[in-house]
Amino acid sequence: MVTTNNNKNNKIKTINNDKLKSKSTKKIKSKSKCFNKFIIYTSISILIVSIIITIGFIGFTSHSLLYFPWLRTQHKPNIGDPKTRFGIDFQDIEFQSFDGEENIINNNNNNNNNNNNNNNNSSSMKIRGWWIPASKENCKKLCVISIHGSGRDRYEWINHTKLFHDEGISILNYDSIDGVGKSDSANRGVGYSYREHKDVRSAIRLLKTTEPYSQICKKLLLTGMSLGGGSVIIAAGKDKHLIDGVIAESPYALASSAWRHNIFRFLGAGISSFFPFIKSPYDQLLPKNPPEIIVDTILKLTEYRIISTTINVTKDDTPLNYVDKISPKPILFIHATNDPVVPYSQSVLLYEKANHPKELWTVHNKTHQTAFHSTSIDQYKDKLRNFIKQL
Repeated sequence: MVTTNNNKNNKIKTINNDKLKSKSTKKIKSKSKCFNKFIIYTSISILIVSIIITIGFIGFTSHSLLYFPWLRTQHKPNIGDPKTRFGIDFQDIEFQSFDGEENIINNNNNNNNNNNNNNNNSSSMKIRGWWIPASKENCKKLCVISIHGSGRDRYEWINHTKLFHDEGISILNYDSIDGVGKSDSANRGVGYSYREHKDVRSAIRLLKTTEPYSQICKKLLLTGMSLGGGSVIIAAGKDKHLIDGVIAESPYALASSAWRHNIFRFLGAGISSFFPFIKSPYDQLLPKNPPEIIVDTILKLTEYRIISTTINVTKDDTPLNYVDKISPKPILFIHATNDPVVPYSQSVLLYEKANHPKELWTVHNKTHQTAFHSTSIDQYKDKLRNFIKQL
């Protein structure tokens, strides 16, 4: 009997132990399932947040490339004009944008607002600037169209006025469309020469086909700085039969190359140094060395945003694609060796592709501004005079 009871007790203990083990195993499995769910949900959350941050970074950077001049809190309007600054007579001038593009954009906007009656060319956007004729006593029948860079306006060239005027050169100095100056805007941001070169072509036609300018502008010189330099190269390549020479200062061969350079420059220096309204620690949210696939996406998106809002342009409308079409008209490139905004290598690339006659004036400093400001005025004047002899 004792043996039988012991056997029963052992069986009961075994059964109880098995139940405890089973419960313990279930608890472990339950905890394991919970932990696995936690890992999965956390991973999904991190992935979603990473995607949102990446998309936000791409969108913010592309937007900044197009609209950064408007984000500059330190931007101050320029004052004065050729008369008040130098005692030189001038006229305020206004002319229409090239090929009616902005008229089409305006009409589309009007249609969206159910205003379908405004369909005439008089609604085309206007380019505004100064016409500064040479004095009658010293008129060389030579005109210059000067084009400013991104985030700038006609005042980038105002200090050249007296020099050009003293040389007997008449001047057309204007604000680009969609810029920070007084010309009209469709709020598309900077066009990085895809769009601005058409302003140049419009200005060329004004001076070469319209009285009284056509009588004064027997020879026509284009000059531009940075974005302006890229714009005059494209315009000259398309209209070389209407122009006589080009001076391109700190131009880019490809806008995308300048974008890439400045993306890493901005991030490397700390985004708050360029956009003061972004305070620490939020400025640390942006990576200093983003993956190339992200940078390439930014470049493609920015290019698409420009081209998709501009008619009669393509991705091939770049300085690099048109610089070799300017010949036999002469071209002078001017670039600083340590230009922080547009690398010197961009002008080297353009120079190498351009056909003769061509010249590259290398300025040994680290500025991104016209040679008039970064070198001595006498040096600039000598280069200008020697170049004019080729026209």
